[in-house]
Amino acid sequence: MVERRAQEWIPPVAAAQAGVFTVAQAQDAGMTTAQARHRRESGAWRRVAGDGFTLTSTAATPWRQVQAAALTWPGGVVALSSAARLHRLPVPDDGTVHVVVCRRTRSRHLLVSHRLDLDPQDVVRVGIGLVTSRRRTILDCLGRLPERDSQGLLAWVATRDLLSTDDLAEALRRRPRSWGSPARRAAMDDLARGTLSGAERRLHTILRRAGLTGWEFNQRVWDADGLIGRVDVLFAAARLVIEVDGYAFHDIGRFQADRSRQNRLVAAGFTVLRFTWADLADRPAAVLAQIRLLVADG
Repeated sequence: MVERRAQEWIPPVAAAQAGVFTVAQAQDAGMTTAQARHRRESGAWRRVAGDGFTLTSTAATPWRQVQAAALTWPGGVVALSSAARLHRLPVPDDGTVHVVVCRRTRSRHLLVSHRLDLDPQDVVRVGIGLVTSRRRTILDCLGRLPERDSQGLLAWVATRDLLSTDDLAEALRRRPRSWGSPARRAAMDDLARGTLSGAERRLHTILRRAGLTGWEFNQRVWDADGLIGRVDVLFAAARLVIEVDGYAFHDIGRFQADRSRQNRLVAAGFTVLRFTWADLADRPAAVLAQIRLLVADG
């Protein structure tokens, strides 16, 4: 028991750092070099990122990764997909911690350095660390993620009113030639047209070519409990909702949220049709026939 308590010892300063600390901080609190080495080699401590460690029983969460980055590179700002995970944006984890630094710095122990121009309003404090704001993180990710992930993020933030065309236009005006500007310009155009993915663009084309009217895209829908959310296409008169399951990033949480929203739509008296990319690309005539049937019934 005594040995176990000794193995679980961490320096007092770690309490203010979400349980993250450095070897130097442990030594400043009285631990010897040999004791610190033993805890690393025995697996009692785990490396979070950079110079930051925690007890092995402590999860390496995005919050703790920010603390580890701050302990390794003071003044660095966690950004891109690492900041997105902290802000709970639907962005894939690439297994690294991206940090904006003021001068060229070699990457180390999961920390990857970047040079980006950040304004004071682009940065927020998280514990002892710094992170790009949610708005700046969204703009950066839209410009730098692979196309599929960028489209998935755009759809997610747009349907939650977290980003507007004005936000994108302002970002392009301030940094017209920055890395990712072409992708952000494309995102602004998609947002303005309401086509948040390639699948949605294809659906709109099918509807327009068929001459169907009475539909609107990216519409808010309510029930007795309040806002259900935005739907991809709404035929209001027929109380028909069409949702597109594109090929972009999805996770279990998103899947559950989509199904819960669909249940609310049905309970509120809407008919819901869901189409995949394969439906729209390979079976457009069948898609159109289903829609025509329900619109005619409405």
